[in-house]
Amino acid sequence: MLFRTVLLALILMIGSANAENHWRRLIDGSTYGFSANPLNPKAIVVGGFGRTIYRTDDGGVTWTSYPVDFYGGTSRFSNILINKSDTNVVLAGGIFGSIVRSTNGGALWETVFDPEKPTRFQMSGEALVCDPNNPNVIYTADNMSNRVFKSINAGITWDTISTFNIPNQQLCAIAIRPDSTNILFAGATSGLIFKSVDSGNSWKKTSQLRGFNSTEIPRFIFSPNNPLIAYTIVAYFFYGDRPNGGVYKTTDGGESWNPTGLQDTSLWTVAMHQFPGNEEVFVGGFAHPTSDSIQYIIYGAGMVNSSIDGGSTWTAIDKDIPWVAPSPEIHRNVWMMKFVGDSPNTEKLYMATDAGFFVWDNTTDVTEQDKKVTSTNIYSIGRQLFVCSDDEIASISLFTVNGERAFTSILPPNGRNEPVSCNLPESLVKGVYYSIIRTSNKIFNHVVLVE
Repeated sequence: MLFRTVLLALILMIGSANAENHWRRLIDGSTYGFSANPLNPKAIVVGGFGRTIYRTDDGGVTWTSYPVDFYGGTSRFSNILINKSDTNVVLAGGIFGSIVRSTNGGALWETVFDPEKPTRFQMSGEALVCDPNNPNVIYTADNMSNRVFKSINAGITWDTISTFNIPNQQLCAIAIRPDSTNILFAGATSGLIFKSVDSGNSWKKTSQLRGFNSTEIPRFIFSPNNPLIAYTIVAYFFYGDRPNGGVYKTTDGGESWNPTGLQDTSLWTVAMHQFPGNEEVFVGGFAHPTSDSIQYIIYGAGMVNSSIDGGSTWTAIDKDIPWVAPSPEIHRNVWMMKFVGDSPNTEKLYMATDAGFFVWDNTTDVTEQDKKVTSTNIYSIGRQLFVCSDDEIASISLFTVNGERAFTSILPPNGRNEPVSCNLPESLVKGVYYSIIRTSNKIFNHVVLVE
């Protein structure tokens, strides 16, 4: 029996202003969405797989993992929102079935949607946004019922304000134009884009970028220099649905959208700098596992490109991404990219992917103290499982890829850096498992292959 373990390594580096940017992996586990504290950019909350939330308060040097009620399942938190007026308030949603709310920075959560209304709630793309002038006003879009909801009390209660009549289509994303917060945009399948000028109460279709049902519009981003300029990207799922994909741009406030590069590339996220002066655009790729084949491949997975000329030309910046080893279960889809920082000189580009959470910066120098790596190793001999960690190990759990708990062992007190063992049940079948190892100070998430 062989265990292949994804190691969670947290390394602090101190940057050099003259060095070129490169990618660093901060979390090994799958991540899908994130939000930074608007008043403290070093505090970041990241949504993971299986009801897992990660939080750092030091810019990614150390992380704490929290469950939403419990670890397990197949949920993916692709939308995280930290409230600007009270940064202890965090909202999370995605492929989850509801929206949850925390009032202590992500440690504890409560559901803020009645489970009967709607019976299922799902966000496909970026669909949890707040009014930039009033952070207690929040909008969200439901992928299942095609309804738009609004909260005026920071997510405590929600009201339906509109319902889209788009048969056989689904809402994917929602965005607020920063210069006029009564102007909203929505993206849907088949490449549909809608615009509202009355705070989401009514909508009109402005564009249909592609005509295939497998096409999605997962995010909008507005220029920091001119809010009438915005970008969106197109994702698609089937090779035969082409031409498709690519980047689109509007220069008239969203009334019309024109292609601006990377046609037939499937993309899921787009980002720009937060502060005026820099018009650089970044996009991240996506390809659904069903599209993975030798003859018919959709380009997108693992791709990160940037443009400094408004989308006319694009340059790859993904050559040095330290991806974990690929597997049938772990893909290199880029789910979200955002710049985080409190000034043009300090902001950094962060990226949530199936294969980890990354930052793109110019750190080069490493102090002796910063070279310390917090790690956990796991291996087995026969039906005996051995785990070794820098911290005292409290428990080990294995989950199937469907989120079902397959094995748990509560361990007696043990020393650091010394292997502890437990017996695996004979009924544990071969395959890929998600493991959660709890130590005295941290929680480690690993992907484990049992052979």
